[in-house]
Amino acid sequence: MIATVLSLGLAVSAVSAQTPAAPAAPRTATPAPQTPAAPRPATPAPQTPAAQTPAPAPPAVAVPFPADSKIAFINMQLIVGQSKLGKSGQDKMKELNDRKSGELATQNKQVQQLQQEIAAGQAVLSATVLAQKNAELDRITRETQFKQEQAQADVQALNDQLLEEFQAKVLPIIEQVRAEKNLWVIFSTGDAGVAAMHAGLDLSQEVIKRLDASK
Repeated sequence: MIATVLSLGLAVSAVSAQTPAAPAAPRTATPAPQTPAAPRPATPAPQTPAAQTPAPAPPAVAVPFPADSKIAFINMQLIVGQSKLGKSGQDKMKELNDRKSGELATQNKQVQQLQQEIAAGQAVLSATVLAQKNAELDRITRETQFKQEQAQADVQALNDQLLEEFQAKVLPIIEQVRAEKNLWVIFSTGDAGVAAMHAGLDLSQEVIKRLDASK
C-alpha cells in the first residue's frame, strides 16, 4: 500500500470576488464593503536565464526496475498531472471556478454602478431616493458576499469529490503493482522526503499507464 496520505493538486485557486469601497453616502449606517475587482489570472514574473530551473529531462531509455528491490516510489502529482483522470478533474475544477468568478464579476458591476449613482446623485437626488439606493446597495452587497461564500463551498465540494474518485481509482492500481512486484512498500516522493533514489524505482509511469487503460 502507499504509505502516506495523498494530497492531490486538483483544486484551482479559490474563487474571490468582493466589492470596491462604496463612496460616501448621505447616511452613516451604510456599510462600505471593500474588496478588489473581479479576479484576473496571475501572470508569472519573467525570469532571467540564470534564474530559471529547467525541468529534469526524462531518460532516453527507461531504467528497468531493480528485480531484487522491496521498495518503490511514485510521484502522485505527476500521476495527477499526466493521467487522463487527473487532467479531466483539473478541467472540471477550472470550468467551475471560471463560471463562479464570472457570476461574482456580474455582481460586482451592479454594486459599482449603484455606488456611482449614489455618488453622482447626492447633490441632485432627494433624500428618499438616496435612501432607496443605499438600501439597494446594502442588499446587493450582502447578496454578493453570500454568493462568494457559496462559490467557495461549491469549489471545495467538487475538489473533495474528485479527490475521492481519484483515490478510489488509483489506490487499487498502486496496490496491484506492489503485489505483482512483491514489494514491501511504495512511497510517495512528495511526502517521503527523498533526497536521491535509483531511477528505476519510480513506478509513476507504470501507474499512469494502467490508470489510463482502466475504465
